[in-house]
Amino acid sequence: MQLSSHVSRPWFKEPWVWFLISFPLAAVVVGSFYIATAIKSDDGLVTDDYYNKGKAINMELRRDTAAATLGITAQVMLSSDGHSVTVNTTSNKVLPDTLLLRLIHPAQDAYDATADMHKIANNQYSGSFNKELVKANHWYVQLEDKGNQWRVQAEWKPEQGPVVMLGKPKLEKVE
Repeated sequence: MQLSSHVSRPWFKEPWVWFLISFPLAAVVVGSFYIATAIKSDDGLVTDDYYNKGKAINMELRRDTAAATLGITAQVMLSSDGHSVTVNTTSNKVLPDTLLLRLIHPAQDAYDATADMHKIANNQYSGSFNKELVKANHWYVQLEDKGNQWRVQAEWKPEQGPVVMLGKPKLEKVE
């Protein structure tokens, strides 16, 4: 009887071994790429205290209700350059000499801008934003007093024009 003289190759010279090793190796490389990308591109939180902000929603609604009770509405008009702003208000009571206007981006808090609005005439305010506005498709606009007693707000899409109506005007019955 004759014995076969088959010489086996070392495992690292087998092509199927490397084929099978390539799948987990590729997963490690792609996973490392995703981790590096996630670390480099931090989106940032809109608010770092989102839990307490969520719990405080009823307090925020109180300010909206107070504005409706006082009959406060506002028309916000942005200039063509987007830096200065004029606000015309209506109210059942005299409003303070200084108000705060906020432009809030829904996703990036770094884009938010504020403007101190100073009374220039009866029910008319003027001011300018603290930084240049970023081109965005969607904003939240808030007008409030410095004491945080009331606020009026609305959503604004710049393609709809430079005028935003804030608050809920009371409709009178026409006979």
